[in-house]
Amino acid sequence: MGFLARMFGIYSPEERVDRARRFLDRGEANEARIELEGLEGPEAEALRAEALAALVARNLQEAEARFVAGDEQGGEEHMAMAKQFGASAEDLRAVRRTAREARAERRKAEAARKQAAEVIEPEGDDALWSLPPSDPRIRFAMLLEAWPAELQERLAGLGREYAEAVLLLEDGRPEEAWEALSAWVGREPAVRYERARAAIAMGQHVKAASDLESFGDAVGHQRIGGTHTAVLLAQLRARTGDLQRALDVIDAELARGADPSMMATRASLLEAMGRLDEAAELTSQVIQQVPKDLGLYRMLGRIRLRQGDRLGAMQVLEAGMRVGKCESPGKCGYRPPDVESLRMLARLYLEDRRDPKRAREIVGLLANMVQQPTWDDAYIAALAARNDDSPGLPEMVDRLRAGLPPGDPRLELLASQFGQPRLSG
Repeated sequence: MGFLARMFGIYSPEERVDRARRFLDRGEANEARIELEGLEGPEAEALRAEALAALVARNLQEAEARFVAGDEQGGEEHMAMAKQFGASAEDLRAVRRTAREARAERRKAEAARKQAAEVIEPEGDDALWSLPPSDPRIRFAMLLEAWPAELQERLAGLGREYAEAVLLLEDGRPEEAWEALSAWVGREPAVRYERARAAIAMGQHVKAASDLESFGDAVGHQRIGGTHTAVLLAQLRARTGDLQRALDVIDAELARGADPSMMATRASLLEAMGRLDEAAELTSQVIQQVPKDLGLYRMLGRIRLRQGDRLGAMQVLEAGMRVGKCESPGKCGYRPPDVESLRMLARLYLEDRRDPKRAREIVGLLANMVQQPTWDDAYIAALAARNDDSPGLPEMVDRLRAGLPPGDPRLELLASQFGQPRLSG
């Protein structure tokens, strides 16, 4: 019942005290404090005092570090938390003194930096050496490293004002970035990529797609860092419901040469369009090229499930589970299992009542990896309780039904696995 208890918080007071002690042993003072809420008795009080003392010390240390780093808001937040957990006035005053000293040091350093910046001379052939660290072109130059070389030169030539416009987006100000970047799109079409990013940040997907389409027409779709602009455009088209246009974008790029990420995007679009046989075949091909990509196994498992091939889905997902295993520790990279794949596997084993031993292994792995259980995790817990004839199953199913609106497909799922709701009264 350990997994079920974790899902629903079914612990006795003694177990909660023991859990709090283990939290403290691992340095998780706040988890211990939460676990002890509402408990009384000498042992609980002693552990609560220990947890609060640890939280006070931790927040005072963090507040001091934030103040020294110049994060005034963060420092104040941790001071407030330390006070909430019982920090003494003397301890709070000590951190305030450190904060004042740190501010004074920063003012001195800033004055020295400004003085030094006034006399810096260029070194070598790269003018960036002559710029002070605060100059926006330094940060902009780092961002340009992700671009193809030809476009780097074109964008760098736009100067300081363009760099400042791009950095508005990096600083979380997409509306201002959109306005500032709009002044440059007529001069340099590659700017449309940055403006598309600003539109995405604002939730304006139609505008973003329009800019990316114009970008592709003018300079050709590119891989910029970890993003391929054609894939991004296709995702935006799909998000706005235009699956065929999304597929057309990918097909046009694939005509220029095969690319696994492009092929995977095409398979995902085919799945969304209901062309499941084509999607399954293409996903299998991509797995042959990129056998370590756990997301591909998850997608193929989902497609097999939609095809009604539950056994095939299990086989694919189990193959994905073997990807991260290392036969020779230190000689291959360990990859933790994919949580969504684990959830699908657990449901398949438990719903179909297959291989109870393997089902328990999957449920155990899932329990160790899930930090914030979802409705699906609670459903899996109920399936496990049903298959093991554990007590409390009707109450678990009632909790799963609670809050689901009429017509929710999960109600039909619950009825198929656990029968119709119990009559009240």
